Amino acid sequence: MDFTLLGTDPRYMYLKRRLELDGHRLIPDSPNKIAPPAWRQGVSYYKDGIYVIENAALTAEGALELLMRRSNRAIAGMEVLVVGFGRIGGFLAGMLSALGARVTVAARSETARAEARARGCRAVDITHIPPVFDGVINTVPAPVLEGDYGGALCIDVASAPGGWASDAPVLKAPGLPGLYAPKAAADVMAEAIYRVMEEEEHG
Repeated sequence: MDFTLLGTDPRYMYLKRRLELDGHRLIPDSPNKIAPPAWRQGVSYYKDGIYVIENAALTAEGALELLMRRSNRAIAGMEVLVVGFGRIGGFLAGMLSALGARVTVAARSETARAEARARGCRAVDITHIPPVFDGVINTVPAPVLEGDYGGALCIDVASAPGGWASDAPVLKAPGLPGLYAPKAAADVMAEAIYRVMEEEEHG
């Protein structure tokens, strides 16, 4: 089968290799276009349910690695705020807790806060966040945060416009799977592409 890769993506080098190893061709123009979700064209791999979960897990792992690399503290005992408790926030809170961090989850949904508490985290309403943390990781793609929370290492993994409504020093880190683990991210992407195309083929 022929594929065309559109745009720039850190995963494409590995994705190209994977597609070619699987017997497919990469050509300049084909009906099977692989493009960023925002382009709304081509193979809709990003709508595949398995892809969404696996990509979220890679994003959480990349955020954890970034926190470990950029912080001057050990994760064990660190006070970390995770903003948002969707798939990425849920995976991230679990990874941090497993390493001994004291995790607070900020979420709008009362149900999400109850789930966070059930998993051993503290939970607060997103509009009533305590002022001081060692690290803050945002997963919400909307400006819901203010300031640097007592000089915390602030990391934003959300897509634009990101989570900060202020000019606080924030490490912007969208697209983490392709930056942190491009080969694994490319494999996840390839499998999603194959699943989506198979489903389309069989109606």
